[in-house]
Amino acid sequence: FVKEKEDWIIATQNRLFDVREKKLKEMPKLISGDTLPFLGQMLFLTVIREERKTGRVKLVKNRLIIWVPYDADYEFRRSLVERWYRKQASEVFAKKASGFAKKLNVNYKGISVKDQKSRWGSCSNRGNLNFNFRILMAPEMVCDYVIWHELCHLIHMNHSEEFWVLVNNVCPNYKICKKWLK
Repeated sequence: FVKEKEDWIIATQNRLFDVREKKLKEMPKLISGDTLPFLGQMLFLTVIREERKTGRVKLVKNRLIIWVPYDADYEFRRSLVERWYRKQASEVFAKKASGFAKKLNVNYKGISVKDQKSRWGSCSNRGNLNFNFRILMAPEMVCDYVIWHELCHLIHMNHSEEFWVLVNNVCPNYKICKKWLK
């Protein structure tokens, strides 16, 4: 069977390798001059190498400045930037969810920021909201949609017609946002 499908197997391997290589080339190298998406805008990255043991991150207008040790490798810079995104996510999601929940007249127990591989957000039957920190890399209206979506689950714990009517009432552009997420 393998011998019979050899050409297809090799072609598929090559295609998958090309896709992986393209994705790797598109990933930021986290060096000065790179841009990072944040709620619909692009942040310009500045990396400052200096004599230090730990990293530091600061947002100044549309510039994300990171201070790193001289020997900081890609993984060190990636971890530093991810921690910054996670901190921002906690603040942004808490503020937005609190305001949106009041408008929807619902209460949630808590918010967790995660790095889910296949979800942007989720809502437990105990009222806990989970959000993927990477949603901050989307336009702000998409981020808002994900928060509205999970808050609507506090009323309808399913994806019924009533659920989507409610989502449409609070987030009329939700179809555009869903398409962007795909």
